[in-house]
Amino acid sequence: MAKRPFAEGELPGFEQAPSIVLITGDMEFFVEEAAAQAAAKLAGDDGEVLRFEEDAPAEAVSDALLNRSLFSARRIVRFDVSRLLGTDSPARLLDQAVEAWETQTPSGKRDAFRRARALLSALDLASGAPAEEVAAEAARRTRRKAREETLAAILLELPEERGGPAGVKDAVRLLLERGNDGTVALLTAVSPPPGVDLLEEIARKGLVLAASVGENPAPALARLARAAAREREVSLDSEAIEVLLEQTDSNPELFSAELQKLLQWAGAGGRVRAADVRENVGDESSEDLSAFYDAIGRRDAGESLTRLERLFSEGRRVRAGDREVDTEEYWPVRFFGMFADEVRRMLLVRARMEESGSPPDVSMSFQTFKARVLPSLEEPVAPFGRSPFANRQGQLSPFLWFKAAGRAARYSTPELARALARAAEVDVRLKSSVPPVDALSVFVAQLIAGT
Repeated sequence: MAKRPFAEGELPGFEQAPSIVLITGDMEFFVEEAAAQAAAKLAGDDGEVLRFEEDAPAEAVSDALLNRSLFSARRIVRFDVSRLLGTDSPARLLDQAVEAWETQTPSGKRDAFRRARALLSALDLASGAPAEEVAAEAARRTRRKAREETLAAILLELPEERGGPAGVKDAVRLLLERGNDGTVALLTAVSPPPGVDLLEEIARKGLVLAASVGENPAPALARLARAAAREREVSLDSEAIEVLLEQTDSNPELFSAELQKLLQWAGAGGRVRAADVRENVGDESSEDLSAFYDAIGRRDAGESLTRLERLFSEGRRVRAGDREVDTEEYWPVRFFGMFADEVRRMLLVRARMEESGSPPDVSMSFQTFKARVLPSLEEPVAPFGRSPFANRQGQLSPFLWFKAAGRAARYSTPELARALARAAEVDVRLKSSVPPVDALSVFVAQLIAGT
C-alpha cells in the first residue's frame, strides 16, 4: 500500500487535494496531532471544518460527506474510521478498553468507548442489551473473566449509537469516486490492519499519510508527555521527561506505557520528578544479558540478533541482572566466554534431565524444578566429591540452572553439543580481524538453526 510519512509539505492545498485524505499511525496522540495540522492547512482562512466524534449519527456523517457546504467553498469532514478498517482481536480490544477506562481521563473514556463498540461489533453482541449480561458474555468468549466488572461499567456509560458504519463506508466510497468537488474527508485511523479493501481503495485514489515520532523521537515524545500530564493534572518536571527518554531509550511504545504509569502513580495534583522516574522505571537504555539469553532460548533469530547488536552498540551500558558489566577491554572475547558458558549450562542440564527421563519443559515452574530436578543436580560425582553443576566455591544456584533448563527446552542435546564444539573456532575469529558482531552473528544464527 502506498503510504508517505506525514509532513505539512506532503499535503497539497485544498484545491489540489484528493477527496479522501487518511492519516494513520501507531499512536493516537501523533495521529490526532497530524490531523489537526492537516485540517488547518486544508481549511485555510475560510474553510468549514466539521468534526464528528465516535457517537455521531451515521446519517449525519454521510450527509456531511455527500453534500457541499452552504457557507463555504471548502468543507473538511474529519472523523475516525478505525472501525471501518477493521480491528484487533476481541480479547485485545477488551484489554485496551479496560486499560483506557482505568486512566479516568476524558480521552481515556473516549478510547474505551471506541474499543468497546469495536468489541461488540467483533463479537456480534447487541449494545442495547443489559450491560451486565453483555459484559458477562464478552468476558466469557474472550476468556477475560477478571475484566467483566470494568467492562460492565464502560457499557453502562456507553453513549447510544445511532445508525451503523455501513452507510458511512458507502459514503466514503462514493466521495472517493466522485472526487474533490468542494468536500474533502480527513480521516484518521490508529494501527489499521493491512489488506483491508477500503484502505487499499483510499491508497489508490486518495492520499494516505503516516504520522510518527520521526527519526528523532525525543521532541515528539516530550510533547506527548506534556499533553498527557496536563490532561491528568499532574506537574511533570522537564528533567523528568529527559530521564524518561533516557530510561526508555526513546522507544515510543515503552515511553508512553511508562509515562501513563507515572502519571497514574502521581495522581491529579501530584508531581513527577526526575528521581521518581529513576526509581520507578527500568533502564532500557542499557541491555541485559539475560534478555539476550532468553531470546536465544526462544530460538527467536530476529530478537537475538537485534539484542546482540545492542550489546555492542557504542555507549550502551550492559547489565547482568543488577550488576553492570565492564565493556571496555576485550569485551567481544569476554562476552563470548559468558555466552559459551550459558550454552554449556544448557547442554549440561538438558543432558542430565534426559538421563533422568524428564527432559526440559518450558512450562515447568521453578518450584517443580527445585522439587524434581535440583536433587539430581546436587549429587556429587566420584572421585571429585562435588557436583559438576556447582561453581568454584562448591555452591549451586537453583535459579541459574532453572533458567538454563528453560532455555534448553527448545533445543536438542546434539544441537547444543555442535554449538559448543564451534566455540574454539569463534574464539579464534574474535581474536583476528573479523568484526566481532559478524563472527558472533554467524554463531547465533547457526545455534538457532540447529546446524
